[in-house]
Order: sequence, then C-alpha cells, then structure tokens
Amino acid sequence: MFGKKQNNDELLIDANEKFTIDYENTRDINFTSIFSNKLANYVVNDSNIDLTGDDKRSELLKKILKKLRKKLKKVVCRELGTGGVLVIPYVTNNNIYYNIVSQNRLCINKKIGDDIVDCTIMAEHVVKSKNHYYRWADYTLNDGTLYVKYRATLDGDPVPLSTINEWANIEDMVIPNVEKMLFAYIKSPIDNRHENDDYGVPITYGCDKQIMEIKDTLNQILREYKLKEAFVGADVTMFKGDDALPTNGLYKKVNSGEDDFWEVFDPAFRDTSYYNKLMNQCALLEKQIGTSRGIITEPLSTYQNTDETRRSLYDTFSIVDDIRDGIVDGLEDFIYACNVLANYYNLTPMGKYEIKIDWDYSYIEDSSANYNQLVSGVNQGVIKKSELRQFIKPEETLEQAQAVIDEIKKESPTTKDLLGD
Repeated sequence: MFGKKQNNDELLIDANEKFTIDYENTRDINFTSIFSNKLANYVVNDSNIDLTGDDKRSELLKKILKKLRKKLKKVVCRELGTGGVLVIPYVTNNNIYYNIVSQNRLCINKKIGDDIVDCTIMAEHVVKSKNHYYRWADYTLNDGTLYVKYRATLDGDPVPLSTINEWANIEDMVIPNVEKMLFAYIKSPIDNRHENDDYGVPITYGCDKQIMEIKDTLNQILREYKLKEAFVGADVTMFKGDDALPTNGLYKKVNSGEDDFWEVFDPAFRDTSYYNKLMNQCALLEKQIGTSRGIITEPLSTYQNTDETRRSLYDTFSIVDDIRDGIVDGLEDFIYACNVLANYYNLTPMGKYEIKIDWDYSYIEDSSANYNQLVSGVNQGVIKKSELRQFIKPEETLEQAQAVIDEIKKESPTTKDLLGD
C-alpha cells in the first residue's frame, strides 16, 4: 500500500497479537489484568497532571490533556497488559481528539536509536454489513519533515477511504519542522529478555508456568469442595420403588445387615493445606514479576512503623516509578503532537505551555509529614502557596489554587492568612 518492503520479524508481530488477546480474555481469571489494574491504581490515583499557560494555545492543550487524564488509568492498564500502548491525536471539526491503540497495531519499520522514524499503524477498524474495513496510517520522518499517508483495505485489498463516510475527508499530510512522531508510544518497563526491545512485553511476561500452577491449585480447591459435599445415607425402606435414585445429597444404603438407619458422609476439608499452597504460589508470582507482597497476597501486618512499611513496598514502588517515567515521556510526546497538529490546522495562535506533574506518594509516605514540609517550604519562600493549596485540594489546578488564594486575600486584606504571609 505504501511502497515499502516489510522487514519486521513475524514472531514479534504474532507475539504482540497474542499479548493483546490474552489481556482481553474475560472467560477466565486474568492475572495480567489483576496486576495491571493494581499497579495502575498506584501510578495514577490522586496524582496531579496539569498544563500551565495563559494563551489560547495552552487552553486548547489543557482541554485535550484533561480528557486524556480521565483515561490515563486505562492507558496504563493496557500498557502493562499488552506490552505497550499508543495514544494517537487527530483533528476533526477544528477539535483535537485521540485514539488509544494497543501495540499489536503498530509495525515499526525503522528506528534511529530509541526514536521511531518509520512505522505503520492500523489506526481504525470498522465493521459494515459484516465486512471488516481497516484504516492504515503510515508515518515517515525524514530530515525534519513528517510524511503521513492514509489507506483503507477490505479483506486485505485496497479500497478508497471514501468507502467509509467518516474517512472520506482524511487526507495525506506533509508537515515540516517536526522532531518526532505525532503520537505517544508508551512501553511497559518489563524486560523482554531479548536484545531487540522495539516492542514492550506484559507485566506477567515469562510467568506462564507459575500462573498455570496457580490455576491448577484453584481447580483443586474447587474439586475438593465439590467432592466432599455431605451426603446422608438412608435405609432402603425409605425409598419408594426399587428404581428410585438418590437426589439432593441423599443416597440409598447397601443392605449390609446392620441395624443403623441413617449414615452421614461428611469428610473433613483440606482447605488449610490447599490455601497455604495457593498463597505460596501467589507470593512466588509476585516475586517473579518483581512486586512486593500485597498485589494478590495479603500484605504482612507485623510492621512496627512507617519506615518498615515503606521498605516492604520498595519493589512495587520501583516498578511504579519506572511506569511513571514512561508516562511522563508519553505525555510530553502526546502534547507535542497535539501542538504540531494545532499549528498544521491553524486551530489557535501559537503559544507557550509547560506540563506539570505531581505524582502521589501517599502509599509509601506520611501525608502529615509531607504537609509539614510544604508549610515549611512556604515559610522559607521556596514553595508557592498555590502548591500548598493544591496539596490540600488536589482537584484544583495551580491557576485555580492561586485564584482562590487571591480571592481570600481580597476578602481579608488585613488578616494574616494561614498559609504563612
């Protein structure tokens, strides 16, 4: 379609497809999804992600960043679950939108160092009259100019983009003065154990054997409960007819000549042994992935102080920190792409912006100690009052926090406010 020779490793492409299928499986207990959701909570919840600026361009970028912030947990879950995720912005009706795409739709054709300079993406899939239509986007970055071409296919054969009404107005683009691809590609920080690390791998990569053992133990526990249901044996005289069958846990005793009228079969459950085995297997899975206890096992409750608690969560925090590093780079790439598209389509006048990210560390830090540090910083003149207020009111942006502070000062200009004036 694009006049290029495909040089990708088919094994990598197939592996990426399998990662996505396994993550999206809802018919069985999904440990990849469990770990992805748990770690995504640590990464995203109660963190502040904002964009500063006071011009129309920054207002436009704030608007799209706010939309993405609402889906950031989904982005992190899909990143960890499938190995990587793309966030691709596009412009429709003078507004910027975005698509969240798993890496199985990405085909990297060429890289220079860690930078992608040539790739093809299956950008969209539409089913119409039981026919499957695919929209493809091809990106080539050459000497600071980005060439973007769009094509459509039906069952592998090219068709006009106008075949789908929503694609009719999509046109190829040539954008000068571009530094990188106009999308964010966020990879899982898990090592794929290969020299080629063009693509990421899921959080549970290499743990298939351990996961199968856990599932086998769960099946054993279920079978234990089913096999050891209590039954009541009754004398044959309690049944009507010789062909009566036992139902509802009642069975017919064999006439052995004894006089006992009832007999109860109620064996002891071996649940303690099975659950000890299960918890040991789950703890081993956490160690294989590299997290601390508490993802699928119960955290230890014998910690004497907060320092011991922090140390116990160090492994999980290390992974969370690596994920956040990738998110920071991804957000910068995404906003950069939105800014370039805003210039290309002349949506607003050019302006300046800056991304502000304040990650939450409450699960390993003492919030009271953090608050006291911020108050001390305000008193020393090294922290803004708006930053202190945002710590108390995390739903506010820095501009909103400063506006409230200014309003408080106007209402009581002669009163020393509590923030350290």
